[in-house]
Amino acid sequence: MHARIHKLNDNLVNRICAGEVVERPASALKEILENSIDAEASQINVELLEGGIKLIRVTDNGSGIAAEDLPLAIERHATSKLISEDDLYAIHTLGFRGEGLASIASVSWFNLASRLADNSIGYQISNIFGEVQEVKPASLNFGSVVEAKDLYHNIPARKKFLKSETTEYSHCKTAFERLAVSHPEIGFRLSHNTKEIYNLSASDLMQRVADLFGSSYVTRAFCVAEVGGEELTLSGYVYHPAYLEQNKNVQLFYVNGRFVRDKVVQNAIKQGFSGVLHHEHAPNYALFLTLAAADVDVNVHPSKSEVRFKDSGAIHSFISRSLKKTLAVSMNQSNSDLNSAEMSSRDISHLSTLAAEDFPRYHNYENYASANSSPENMTRSTGFATQGTYTNNAEFSQNPNLVREWLGSSFPINRQITNNDLFTDEETNLAENNLTLPPLGYALAQLQGVYILAQNKDGMIVVDMHAAHERIILERLKLQLGTNAIAAQQLLMPLALQVTPRMLESLSQHHAELSLLGFEIDIIGEEQLAIRAIPLLLDDGKTEQLVREVLQDLVNFGGSNVILEHQEEILSTMACHCAVRANHQLSLAEMNALLREMEQTERSNYCNHGRPTWFKLTMRDLDGMFMRGK
Repeated sequence: MHARIHKLNDNLVNRICAGEVVERPASALKEILENSIDAEASQINVELLEGGIKLIRVTDNGSGIAAEDLPLAIERHATSKLISEDDLYAIHTLGFRGEGLASIASVSWFNLASRLADNSIGYQISNIFGEVQEVKPASLNFGSVVEAKDLYHNIPARKKFLKSETTEYSHCKTAFERLAVSHPEIGFRLSHNTKEIYNLSASDLMQRVADLFGSSYVTRAFCVAEVGGEELTLSGYVYHPAYLEQNKNVQLFYVNGRFVRDKVVQNAIKQGFSGVLHHEHAPNYALFLTLAAADVDVNVHPSKSEVRFKDSGAIHSFISRSLKKTLAVSMNQSNSDLNSAEMSSRDISHLSTLAAEDFPRYHNYENYASANSSPENMTRSTGFATQGTYTNNAEFSQNPNLVREWLGSSFPINRQITNNDLFTDEETNLAENNLTLPPLGYALAQLQGVYILAQNKDGMIVVDMHAAHERIILERLKLQLGTNAIAAQQLLMPLALQVTPRMLESLSQHHAELSLLGFEIDIIGEEQLAIRAIPLLLDDGKTEQLVREVLQDLVNFGGSNVILEHQEEILSTMACHCAVRANHQLSLAEMNALLREMEQTERSNYCNHGRPTWFKLTMRDLDGMFMRGK
């Protein structure tokens, strides 16, 4: 029998839409809270029962809804936030679809009460699992009260997909926190099962983050404030990489005040933290990107958590560049001002944790050098085979001059440090009299052939000499390489590659940039290209995979960091092999020269793998350890 096409009734349509908009209680809470924020409320209270499954109640003191508009408030595609089609391309509110309340009302016992500020009484409307009731008077303060009870009670099959009360509450709490961070000027209150969880007063971003996640998240954070154009800015905080813990994950990114999850943004942040973040940790941040509303499309998904940028490549570059700059500047400041508790001073308990978890390779000093200089270890760390241009990477540890020859560099890698590098008698006398000391102080001794012990005006500095020297060499190599186009090596035979039309289009648009990176690629067919040369630093055994990754990045982000990532990996390995080894005895002159280099080098607080290179123990710390004065 041939089925006839028919129009679905509104109630069924709403329930279908609810599957996208109201995935779980947290989704409903987010939609309601966004409406309260759009209503310019200064105080928002949230009450949850059983993880939001039994009850979600949101009370605000916003502008309210007129009695005659209440029926429209729970109808699909009815909103006060859009008037014309042009408004869709310049959205300045969190809500705009006109679907949220209608979807929630179709799958719950729903009640909406509201009162305008200049009215003496309010009005309410109920929608009991899709059955709309009449508008009735209601007694309440000005603003709105939204209640959603027994979510999905009328759809048992859908309700089965909900998780436990604990899980659903956790999602609701996360949704609450995300919106509370983005609007610190609003007071927020959250209770669950009648127990108060948060009572947040109106404040600024720093205080709001501290209230939600603890004071350490601001005292151990770097401020970001970058301007990329007339309407393009990036602001907020990034958490200090040295204090990150595996079990803490605060990753908040907002575009024009809207929390989003976007692959362009995530990749840019990853690039921004490259070289300073330990591989076991994820970056923590609360960042706000602002740009012209016309340059970003928020109408991508009903959840409104995805966006599409007009120029994704420019946004990607701006975010990664801003974070790199912030981290580099902040870390240099921490070197020049070791009195800063936010950036430099480590408490003893944290130091103990780091010593146990972040330095496992140093537990066996005798085996350290041999374990890390082997070709097998180098291959594991980079993913490149030990063949081609650099036939045996162990050569770099035996002959550091190979680095200079390979890159055409004129600077010495492991220069012989003489007594001329030692400080003048005047400087030495000043140090001995504790009148003036450089930030990292003067070396006192070498501990177990691994650590440098130095004294500054505040106390003792402990430096991992290999890690510090490794960072210094890497930054020199990057600086040297960054002044010229990347050298290319011709392939004996051109490599034909089948690609997608979008990849070919990206290749045409970015042909010049790829040439500067050492690639020579020609289009030879509708979906074919020929690779004729690749960067000298890269292994030709992975040419096909590498080119595909680069072109896919160009498609996704409008730019690519794949080459630079691989290149930095290689340079990092080279720096590791050229850096001073464990058990290598240094003179005081050599140790002091290393300390001065650290003070002048970007990101010297961290080695190439994101581990810290030094710690400070103040006299107060030491006195506490020995209980002096107690």
